[in-house]
Amino acid sequence: MVMTQERHMPTSGVEAGETDDERRVRRAVLTGAAGFAAILVAFWVWWPAGVALGLVAGTLAVLHLGRAMHLVALQEPAVGFAALSEEDDLGMEFRLLQARIGEDWAPFSRAAALVTQAQWASVAGLQRELRMTSATAQRVMGLLEREGFVGPSRGTRPRVVRVPRDRAVELERLLHA
Repeated sequence: MVMTQERHMPTSGVEAGETDDERRVRRAVLTGAAGFAAILVAFWVWWPAGVALGLVAGTLAVLHLGRAMHLVALQEPAVGFAALSEEDDLGMEFRLLQARIGEDWAPFSRAAALVTQAQWASVAGLQRELRMTSATAQRVMGLLEREGFVGPSRGTRPRVVRVPRDRAVELERLLHA
């Protein structure tokens, strides 16, 4: 009787038990390495082609990375006000929020209600709509960002409001309770 030894050979270079995400990462790494090698060869053969190829590859890499970061940001679970549902939890959270904010509670609550209802947030808009100084508007916008009501600054574009408009009435009731 002849005993044969079985060998596990992964199919097409993919290890057994590898997930789709791992395959995608492996493919991205190999594609990036191949692109880098192509740029090096182009530089060695004729430097203007290498420069052009490097610019195109760099731009595509930045766009790909930005798109991936955007998708990850959209998939993050909501934290803070938008994630709470129980009435007692909400009341307690807003009492703690008021204690954390302190003296700036009045302008903060007006600004939170405004940006939630309007679904836009900018320092200039707060200054104009709520008739406050630039320094106060900047401080309040920082508080709104820190507490999760709005997203980070996006240059000249308004910030993303993280609390949906359909929760504006409930938010106003909690802010002024």
